[in-house]
Amino acid sequence: MDDLAVSAGNLFHSLPLSFVYICTVLLVLAALLLGALLGRVHRRRHRNEKESSIGTAVTATLGLLAFLLAFTFNMTADRYQQRKALLLDEVNAIYTAYLRADFLEPQAAERARELLEEYVDIRDFNPAREPVTPKNLARSEEIHRLLWQLVSEHARRQYNPGYLRQFAEPLNTVISFHYSRVVVGLEYRIPGPIWLGLYFITLLAMVVIGYQFGIHRGRSLQVAVALALTFATVIVLIADLDRATEGVLLVDQRPMSELNRHLRELR
Repeated sequence: MDDLAVSAGNLFHSLPLSFVYICTVLLVLAALLLGALLGRVHRRRHRNEKESSIGTAVTATLGLLAFLLAFTFNMTADRYQQRKALLLDEVNAIYTAYLRADFLEPQAAERARELLEEYVDIRDFNPAREPVTPKNLARSEEIHRLLWQLVSEHARRQYNPGYLRQFAEPLNTVISFHYSRVVVGLEYRIPGPIWLGLYFITLLAMVVIGYQFGIHRGRSLQVAVALALTFATVIVLIADLDRATEGVLLVDQRPMSELNRHLRELR
């Protein structure tokens, strides 16, 4: 069961958002139609039975669905804000390390600035058009190693500890923010069980609403389509927020682009 949930989450995350939207609309419409058919069958078989409990069931199911949608949306919105904050923090840390490279020996300072310029150039990309590649991630980590090697060489030569600390501390912060951004942006996502539960509750709610339509002879196609589009839109918004490199709700990368431009001007 756990493997099934994990596989479902990975599969869902790999699907294009447009495909997710269309499939969600179709699933909601199918659930409404199924509920309406069940309601009509029940109405024909039990013409004189009162259905006072249907409204209560619909209200309870929609309330549970609203809670789950709000919980999931808040989860992804918080992570979206976290990605924005990490970007700004990383930009500030990189610029600080670049400026404090002057505390190193002249040749090492020049080398540190070159590596940081390359690092910023790698980090300056548009996630909507350029994928995050393993090659770029590997090169970023290699730059970390090369920069820290400069610190280690100064330490072995018993370089002024106060000066060395001025560069080592922001460099350590740069490395920490890199791994935080990779984990939060590329690895953290809504777990598969939550996606399965969200779709299960959504479809169950649509079946109950369709059942109420069937019981009370409701045949409004416009209402059914409006419900399908509404719930599909909310689910796709949640999926969009959950993805750091796809969709329209992407973190604005202009702070990193501005830093890249500024470092080029300084050279």
